[in-house]
Amino acid sequence: MLSYRSLFLILQLNRFYLGVFLLSLIPLVLVGTFPEYFYREYGIGYFLVFHNVTEIFSVIVSFSIFGLGYYSYTQSKNAHTLFLGIGFLAVGIIDFMHTLSYTGMPDFITPSSGNKSSQFWVFSRVTTALVLFIAIYIKPNECYGWAKANLLLFLAMVLVGIVFLLVIYLNHWIPKTYEQGKGLTPFKKNAEYVIITLLFISMILYRKAEFYTSKKQLQYYLSAFIVCIFSELVFAVYTSVFDVYNVLGHIYKIGAFYLIYKAVFISAINDPYEKLIHSNQLLSREIEENKTYAEMIKKSLREKENLIGEIFHRTKNSLQLVRSILMIQASEFPENKNIQSIVEDTSIKIQTMSLVHDHLYANKDLSEIKVSEYLRSLADMIQQSYPPEGKKIEVALQVGDGTLLLDTAVPLGLIFTELLSNSFKYAFPNSDIGSVFVQFSIEENVCHFEYSDNGVGLPNEFNSKQQKKLGLSLAKIIAEKQMGGTLSMEGNQGFQLKLDFPSNLYKRRV
Repeated sequence: MLSYRSLFLILQLNRFYLGVFLLSLIPLVLVGTFPEYFYREYGIGYFLVFHNVTEIFSVIVSFSIFGLGYYSYTQSKNAHTLFLGIGFLAVGIIDFMHTLSYTGMPDFITPSSGNKSSQFWVFSRVTTALVLFIAIYIKPNECYGWAKANLLLFLAMVLVGIVFLLVIYLNHWIPKTYEQGKGLTPFKKNAEYVIITLLFISMILYRKAEFYTSKKQLQYYLSAFIVCIFSELVFAVYTSVFDVYNVLGHIYKIGAFYLIYKAVFISAINDPYEKLIHSNQLLSREIEENKTYAEMIKKSLREKENLIGEIFHRTKNSLQLVRSILMIQASEFPENKNIQSIVEDTSIKIQTMSLVHDHLYANKDLSEIKVSEYLRSLADMIQQSYPPEGKKIEVALQVGDGTLLLDTAVPLGLIFTELLSNSFKYAFPNSDIGSVFVQFSIEENVCHFEYSDNGVGLPNEFNSKQQKKLGLSLAKIIAEKQMGGTLSMEGNQGFQLKLDFPSNLYKRRV
């Protein structure tokens, strides 16, 4: 069952073709019914101007069809329009020779005459009908081995050359098509009827074909066939080469060629550009959607960054809260030196970890911190925690612009605060002046950390492996177990520690 929409479209199309048919039929009916009003023969001078203008126009249209099909083929690979284009190049050249051979024109190699121009006309119309008929079986979206532009162009020129030789030099091989004073010969009329039959069959086949890019293209083709059939019908009945039927025939021919040009234009130019515009619209829509998604992703990332920053801030506050609780509980045992010392050391370690989160919270990058800023903050914290009364201890930091991830920065900070705390507490018992030197650098994927002071150094019997208290033994465990590094210490003249550890042991999380 056809839907109402499909039925409406069919009726619309039939009305369109009916309109084209009636528009083509009415002039012939008027001339045939009222010859005393409409039939006339024109003077050779006036008619030649009209004939030359119309024929040159049709030649230009034929060459335009050639240009569309031939020069768009490299991009479109449309064999259908290529074949039509090169076919109409041959048609245009033969029509041009027909124009030059018309009665009243200067001699075109041999004397111009009605028979000579009619013979060119028949060849041109037969070529047009055959090109349109063969093109039905050439599908635009298929590849053909013979569809080579230069090969088809060569064959078209061969055809034009054969027609030229037959009409100009071998005219006696061709039946006469027009006799002065008598009109068209039976051969000319029969040739026109054969052409009409071929055009009518082509029109039916085009109607059933399914390779059209749009309904508008089909409308142009079928309308061209209708008008072309009327044109051939007129040229099958005229008696004078200067009468009104000739005028109507040439007008029909111009209309038919224009419609074919429009059909080829749609296939070769219009449709590809519409597809390109459609693709650009889809691409623009996709770009806009991607921009929207990108904004959503950016918003989500900002929210996550804010959330992580808030987590770091709350972690710092929680650590400070733990430290405060420890300090409050330790205050209940003011005379117990061991408890005070343990709480003090634990407080330093808590502050060390808290400072990392403080730096991350203040930094735009939530994964890593600058080593120089972090170590300087730790040094200031130790100096405030263990103020050297009556002593002057200088801390010199030689640290580049290196950065460390959170997982590596915390253990390095714990080691550094342990070392610096020991220097402030134990390295300078009998000296008013002391110095601490810290160096940090990154070479490729290895971090180098060196710490030294000019204090009293380590006791002779010191062994980090046998230390039961947290301190240097903790630093060694952190360096080797957690950081995957190697640590060495010397304490004969002052204290020196060297630590090498990989910078790529952990991956970024943010």
